[in-house]
Amino acid sequence: MRCGMWFGTLILVFLPELVLADRVIPSSRISTTLNVREYPRVDSPVVGVLGRNVSAEFVRSVPYWYEVRLDNGQSGFVSKAWSQRIANAAQTGEIIRMGTWNIKKLGHGDSKDYPLVAQIIESHFDILAVVEVMQKGQQHPGYEALMSALGNGWSGLITVSPRPNTRAGHAEFYAVAYRNALVRPCTGWTQLVYHLDNDGSGNSTDPDIFSREPAFDCFEAPLNMTTPGVDFMLATYHAISQSSGGVTGVKNEVGALSEIFTAMAASQPGEQDLFVMGDFNLTPSQLATQFSSGDRTQGSGSTLNRQGSITGNLFDHLLVHDEGASAELIGNAEVLDVRGEAANDATFFSTVSDHLPIRVRLRAFGPDDD
Repeated sequence: MRCGMWFGTLILVFLPELVLADRVIPSSRISTTLNVREYPRVDSPVVGVLGRNVSAEFVRSVPYWYEVRLDNGQSGFVSKAWSQRIANAAQTGEIIRMGTWNIKKLGHGDSKDYPLVAQIIESHFDILAVVEVMQKGQQHPGYEALMSALGNGWSGLITVSPRPNTRAGHAEFYAVAYRNALVRPCTGWTQLVYHLDNDGSGNSTDPDIFSREPAFDCFEAPLNMTTPGVDFMLATYHAISQSSGGVTGVKNEVGALSEIFTAMAASQPGEQDLFVMGDFNLTPSQLATQFSSGDRTQGSGSTLNRQGSITGNLFDHLLVHDEGASAELIGNAEVLDVRGEAANDATFFSTVSDHLPIRVRLRAFGPDDD
C-alpha cells in the first residue's frame, strides 16, 4: 500500500534524547546484512551481522568505525559508511519515535501540568497514542489543553465519542498526537475509527466485547516529498481494569484484539504493518497467555505508586500483528523513565501521570514491505 505523496518540505527537528544506551543500525544502503568485524579493519574476521531490522548497542566511535555490542554480548566494529547511530537518524527524520502513554485522567481536575506533559512528548516522541482522555459533557478539554501546549508543530486525531458512549465520569476518548514535520495520516484517513462493538450507550445491540473498544488510523512517515518511507496502521487501546474484571476478565478482553488486527487489515488492504499500543492492564507473562508472540515491549514496570516509585507492573505494551512483516521496527518498545523532568517522583505522579510512556523506533526510509 502506498499513500499519496507529501508535497511539502521536511523540517529537520533536533531534539534531546533520553539518557539510554545509544544504538547503531545498518544504513539505508544495506539491503541484506551488515558485517560486524573483530577489529576496525576491512580484512578483520567477521564476528556477527546486523540485519536491516536489527540494532546493536553503541560503545564508542573511532575513525571510520563504530564499536558496537551485540545482544549476545559480542563486541565488534561496523563501518560508519554502512551504518548510522539512531540518535543521528532521529534528527534527520530517518527514524521516527512512536509510543503510547496513559496520561492519568487527562482533563479531570486542575492539577495537570500540561506544559510539562507537552515538554516530555516534544522531547521524546514523533507520534504518540494517548490513553485516558476523559470526557466532560462528551467533550475532551484535556486533549484540547494538551494540543494547545504542544503548539503548531503538532496535530492530533481524536475519536468522535467516548467509550462507553455516555456522560459517565469514567468514559474516555482515544487520541493520537503526531509531529507535523515527520508524520501524517494516510490519504483518506481523517479520524480515529472505532472497532465495531457495543458502544455502551444502551442503544446498541452489538455484542459488548470491549469496555473501551480500540480505535485505529493509518499513518505514514514520508522521508521527503519524493520518498514515501514507512506507513502503518496504529490502534490505541485501554483494557478493562483488573479491579473491574479481574485478571480473567482482562485476559478475555485482550484476547479479542485479534479482531482488531483483522479489522485494520480489511480497512487498508495490503497493509501488513499493524500495531496496537496502549494500556493492556496485563504484565508480559499474563499477556503471553493470550498472545504467544507479538509483544514487543521490555522494561521492569510502567506504572507508579502514589510516591512516584515504579511498580513491577509493565502494563503498557506494543503488540505487533506480524513481526516478520514489520522489519521497520528497531528493537523493542522501552519504558521511558521521565520522572526526572518533574521536581520529584511524587510531583510527577500528582501532576503528570501514574504511568510512564513506552517508545519504539521505526525506520522512516524505504523500501517498505507493503
